[in-house]
Amino acid sequence: MDTSLSMLIMGSVLIIIGIVKNLIPVKFNESIFGKIEGKAENYAAAMRTNIGALFIGMGIVLLLNRNTYDPNQSKALVFSIGIALSIFLISIILGYFRKFMDHIPVPPMVILGSLIIIAFSSSNKVKDFDKIDLDATKVDPKHYKVEFENDQVRMVRIKYGPNEKSVMHEHTPGAVVFLTDGEGKMTFPDGRQIDNRFEAGTVGWEPGGKHLPENTSNDSHELILVELKKK
Repeated sequence: MDTSLSMLIMGSVLIIIGIVKNLIPVKFNESIFGKIEGKAENYAAAMRTNIGALFIGMGIVLLLNRNTYDPNQSKALVFSIGIALSIFLISIILGYFRKFMDHIPVPPMVILGSLIIIAFSSSNKVKDFDKIDLDATKVDPKHYKVEFENDQVRMVRIKYGPNEKSVMHEHTPGAVVFLTDGEGKMTFPDGRQIDNRFEAGTVGWEPGGKHLPENTSNDSHELILVELKKK
């Protein structure tokens, strides 16, 4: 399974579980332990909401890191979450054998077990980031379209709507012609960021390499990139 999709599924499920734990902690506990009497009910409910908050936090971390620059970093994060969920699931099972519960609750076994399978299945193959094909027209066809190509050059039309952002991609060196005014921000794999401002009609040189562009203006902008083919 694609790592980004895995992170979306796992993050969403964890957030939903966390919200339910916080909205109905008493009923949640009763479904596992049965009726809890006295102050113990409140203590158990407080613990349940704390666990729910932790799940929400884990889910948010997964969703916010879906577009990490290096896919290996995403896989490592998913694998780490899988380990954490495995430990939590094992603790539930041990609770039964230590006589803390009179049965093993089925819902967490099914839900957590499924998330663990997703985590490990999507993080089992780690690739070399430098060998991944990050051709802009393939990874971001919404903003990059090939207009002309031969064995020497490739002309790419680039269009960004207001405040639109791309994904990490790569270009070969080439010339660039800006067709509109614009402002943008360029983020590189090492975390560096550069703000750019350009005017319509400006001609420049694109050295090539990996980057993540973002249109930081409230207007659309368009340019033509003439990439040189590698010999």
